[in-house]
Amino acid sequence: MSKTSTRPLLSPSRLPVLGLVLTGLLAACNSGSTPPTPPTTPTLPTTQPEVPASVKQINFQPAASATPAGYTADTGAAYNDATGYGWVTQAAAHTPLDVSANARDRALAGVEARLNTFIHMQYSANSTDNAQRTPAAWEYKVANGTYTVTVSTGDASNSLDSTHALNIEGEQAIAPYMPADTNKFRSVTLRVPVTDGKLTVDAIGGTNTKINYVVIAPGNLPSVRDTKPENGQVNVDVNGGVTADLNLPGQSIEDKTLAQAVSLTGPGGQVVPAIVNTSGGGDVVVLKPNAALQPFTAYTFTITSALKDKSGNNFLPFRSSFVTGPAGAVGGPAAFEQIRQATAPGRYAYTSVEIGPDNMLYAATLTGEILRFGMGVDGTLGTPQILDSVPKAEGGPRTIIGLKFDPSSTADNLKLWITNNVVYVGQPAPEWTGKITQLSGKNLENVQDYVTGLPRSVRDHMTNSISFKRNTDGTFEKGALYVLQGSDSSTGKADSQWGFRPEKLLTGALLRVDLNKITPGSPVNVQTSEGGTYNPYAPGAPVTLYATGIRNAYDMVWHTNGNLYVPANGGAAGGNTPSVPSPLPASCAKRPDGGYSGPVVNGKDGMGTQSDFLFRVKQGKYYGHPNPERCEWVLNGGNPTAGKDPAEVIDYPVGTQPDPNWGGIAYDFGEHASADGVIEEYSMPGNSLLKNRLLVVQYSVGKNIIVLKPGLDGNIVASETLNNVPGLTNFNPSPLDLTEDRSNGNLYVAQLDETNGNGAITLVRPK
Repeated sequence: MSKTSTRPLLSPSRLPVLGLVLTGLLAACNSGSTPPTPPTTPTLPTTQPEVPASVKQINFQPAASATPAGYTADTGAAYNDATGYGWVTQAAAHTPLDVSANARDRALAGVEARLNTFIHMQYSANSTDNAQRTPAAWEYKVANGTYTVTVSTGDASNSLDSTHALNIEGEQAIAPYMPADTNKFRSVTLRVPVTDGKLTVDAIGGTNTKINYVVIAPGNLPSVRDTKPENGQVNVDVNGGVTADLNLPGQSIEDKTLAQAVSLTGPGGQVVPAIVNTSGGGDVVVLKPNAALQPFTAYTFTITSALKDKSGNNFLPFRSSFVTGPAGAVGGPAAFEQIRQATAPGRYAYTSVEIGPDNMLYAATLTGEILRFGMGVDGTLGTPQILDSVPKAEGGPRTIIGLKFDPSSTADNLKLWITNNVVYVGQPAPEWTGKITQLSGKNLENVQDYVTGLPRSVRDHMTNSISFKRNTDGTFEKGALYVLQGSDSSTGKADSQWGFRPEKLLTGALLRVDLNKITPGSPVNVQTSEGGTYNPYAPGAPVTLYATGIRNAYDMVWHTNGNLYVPANGGAAGGNTPSVPSPLPASCAKRPDGGYSGPVVNGKDGMGTQSDFLFRVKQGKYYGHPNPERCEWVLNGGNPTAGKDPAEVIDYPVGTQPDPNWGGIAYDFGEHASADGVIEEYSMPGNSLLKNRLLVVQYSVGKNIIVLKPGLDGNIVASETLNNVPGLTNFNPSPLDLTEDRSNGNLYVAQLDETNGNGAITLVRPK
């Protein structure tokens, strides 16, 4: 989470993505009746969230229009020092300019007042309308300092010919975009410094840009940066959720305040029962309703000032609305039923599940215990045996994520490989504390470290899952263990949310461990800096870089088609990216392609949100998370063309090519999916219509298991993606990992309840 990515944050008091169930009643759907007429845009309640007196709210409108409550009307007058705000030319001289002829009020029913009104910042030179055609900017007189500024663009009418763009103090807030019928508006909040006594908003980069409103607040307050769905969006997926990326001038969200501060309300102001999450970095709010929303219905998402960061600062209040589309399609080639297992003690936070060679279910935990369950003929779990050799050997709890039995393991000779990490308890976790360990014996009582000194982020980016390479003939590569290592930052350069911890040589990568080169009883220490001397490039090195740029992947699967699939979590808003230095460092000579040939990119702080991706990983390739230690600079796919590019980063200038060694993406999960556990569904022939498809847990927005079909070429067939298979949706608590009983197709899903740190295991049985 980070979005987090929204990858889970694993700690006893604050787990993956914070969640809570909001009380309230979801009104019944209009099943069996004619659907209501879809409203064009939603209407916000007349009561707006409270705002501090220091916050200035400006609405752009004609003089004759009613001013929204709490706002000051700007009707297009030229700037003057007496009023302290107004319009100027977009040109650098910023000469006062009257644009009152450009003010409009669409006065459409069902549209909130702030979105019905706007002022043209640019006007077509070919139009015969009475208008000011000189491109304009807007200024507000302020004391020098840092401010939190919200800007909104859009037009409630069906005029979709604009390319809206807004910049605040020269920093791009809204990248150039053309509106659509279903999404006519866009709003963004940024923290910007002012050094000349005037806050300036311009539309450079846009054409016929229309600005709705501006909100100026103190820069020391945490706030919502933007949301999905956007304010005013229509035809929203009834099975979707709401995400809010954040501006955090100080520390991350105080998760204990989410319950009283975040809500979604529907008809009659009723609260929608939902789970509310944050990411491992505490830098996003995710709300997922417990059931599908009503079709063609307006909903309002609210964050009040009761939400706080860990320094005790109250958030600026926020509210937005959207309208759902038609009822979502539910179905597919299979259906399942969820059966919560009462025998799985709720006091344990389950991180991974695996079926052993003894036909028992093993469940790893946040604190290092492993629970072993017998499985009945109907799939239900018996009373578990608690195997606690890891916390005993370590003298305290260790978070286990990787959990994989050795291919040579048998029911009478158990050999279980794990990754284990220092438990995060609210303070920055110590670097270089990850391990790879083998457990053996009848009760896994023998604990033997093989690799120590693995890097570790300040929060939940750890040494994650492990796997043995399965060949297409069903055999396994001998003596090789593959390990996913999380990153130390959000988007490649040290940042505040991740404790300003820079990337290390082994972070954000898939590692290969040659077990034949490690002597049992003599673990290899792979600390690469800060006193460590390990070199993964050295001849005969037992731990090497198999593929790089994988930001934070929880799990992986070697498919029977010969491909390695890895779902990974992208960064939430606010991350920083590095710049290519001159001259290039010596590390460039160690790249798999022999050197770095460009592009030259300038890093940026405060990047936008990045998607979660599925990678089809190939040895020696780079998958988009920058790491200066490895001479990797370009985030994801760069921004090569003015059109829509795979994994594009709109913060980069158009023309920015991806890294020459970029491996591309196999599937885009979207933002804040938190794609974590993954398996190939490979139950016995005739027992499943999902055979050989990928089942991927979506922890945050979806809280489901998505089904992906690899094609003959190994790429994902997007048209056959199944997001709403009966029985694979609406997990509560949030799902994190899964495994399959190959004898019958039963799935077991590990879940985490973020409100209290407890866990659950659910049997998901084919119908």
